Amino acid sequence: MKILVIDDELEILTNLVYLLEAEGYEVLSAQNGTTGINLAKQFQPALIISDIMMPGISGYQVLESLRKDPATLTIPFVFLSAKSTHDDIRHGMQLGAEDYISKPFSQDELLEAVRVRLERHASLKSSILMSVSSELLTAANSIKQLISTIQDENNAVYNEVAPEQEATPVAAPHPAPSVFVSHKLTVDFELRIAMVEGREIKLSPHQFQLLHYLIDNAGKIVTHKNILFNVWGSKYENETQYLHVCINQLRQKIEPDPSKPRYIITERGFGYRFRSGSINT
Repeated sequence: MKILVIDDELEILTNLVYLLEAEGYEVLSAQNGTTGINLAKQFQPALIISDIMMPGISGYQVLESLRKDPATLTIPFVFLSAKSTHDDIRHGMQLGAEDYISKPFSQDELLEAVRVRLERHASLKSSILMSVSSELLTAANSIKQLISTIQDENNAVYNEVAPEQEATPVAAPHPAPSVFVSHKLTVDFELRIAMVEGREIKLSPHQFQLLHYLIDNAGKIVTHKNILFNVWGSKYENETQYLHVCINQLRQKIEPDPSKPRYIITERGFGYRFRSGSINT
């Protein structure tokens, strides 16, 4: 399993490479953002760990560049930096980072963060694959049943008409994907696409998963802990800052007026509620 580490300080970079290799990971390393971007696009590692303050291209710019490329869009990204103010963390999470580790840090802290990120990403990929496989199997069975029914009907019609007449074949329609529609917001769960006024908006994996979970529970109040558990995992049940940042990101992207939310409603002291819409299937 490949991990890419980006840091302009050679001593820190060397120590990180040694630590991760000792745990059995295959490690790629870069001392600047440009090299890091090229390595990420070439090898598509399972995880990227990057410093923020680097000469030339910063860690923020590295993440922005990779999130614009479909090949690297979903790679988990962890910031490792001495910049640890609320605004620094908020900015990193808004760009799509999955975690933020402040320097100085312990080896155990870093390794635990790496393990959790990799497990979470693997679980998410597995869940998506299982969901897609299940939907495809259901669709295939539905099509088989529909074709069988149409063939039976055509045979019955053929037996009733004169011998010289031919029955007209009927094409089986494709099942429509599940789509959520509310006002100007449209979300296609099968294609994992969200649109506002017909224009696609880019959502990170966590942003889409959060939106999906809120829509699944539309009209209900869901607590902070429930959301964190279902979207981030059990180890993040108390990390409300992650949730607040991600909610803010979603509002900026889907709300007509983020200061007066139409969809994601704050229920003070409890959690959030997604204002109900309609589901087309």
